Amino acid sequence: MILAGDVFDVPIRKDIVHRVVRWQLAKRQQGTHSTKTISEVSGTGRKPWKQKGSGRARHGTLRGPQFRHGATMHGPKPRSHAIKLQKKVRRLGLKIALSARAAEGKLMVFEDLVVPTHKTKNIVKYVEQMENTKKLLLVDGGPIDEKLKLATQNLHYANVLPSIGLNVYSILLHDTLVMSRDAVNRIVERMHTPINR
Repeated sequence: MILAGDVFDVPIRKDIVHRVVRWQLAKRQQGTHSTKTISEVSGTGRKPWKQKGSGRARHGTLRGPQFRHGATMHGPKPRSHAIKLQKKVRRLGLKIALSARAAEGKLMVFEDLVVPTHKTKNIVKYVEQMENTKKLLLVDGGPIDEKLKLATQNLHYANVLPSIGLNVYSILLHDTLVMSRDAVNRIVERMHTPINR
């Protein structure tokens, strides 16, 4: 199969890949971290001792940040960590990642990814036949075949994605990329569709 040059043969730019990976990882952070401010922390609002005469430092509450069980000042609050990245840069990042795997000879295209049985040993046998393969990413066009999903789910070095879920970070995590013809066609079509502004 002849691969589209404008998708699978673009110049490698590490800076673009770095930006896209940073965007992906920042976007997936939960951001549910939270600390309690002085108005939220549990405790009395009473003045601990009178203003003058005790010889101690003046305080209006025991729930300030300097006290045990007190508040946290300027601590984290729930927020989104997502950063913005232009769609054309994201798209270019995916093209570069695919091009890098193709240039290394680590991109394989099969007619389809249908397996005869759901047994894991078949996938293990296929992987053993591939040279220098430590982590394998299988990409199919449409919904993932149930047998393929069952065959790979117990292998820590093999993962399956539909073509719509293919992303730069997943490609970089796996040293070998195996795609079906349908997946390649769908990705090329996706790369050629105009970007909505």
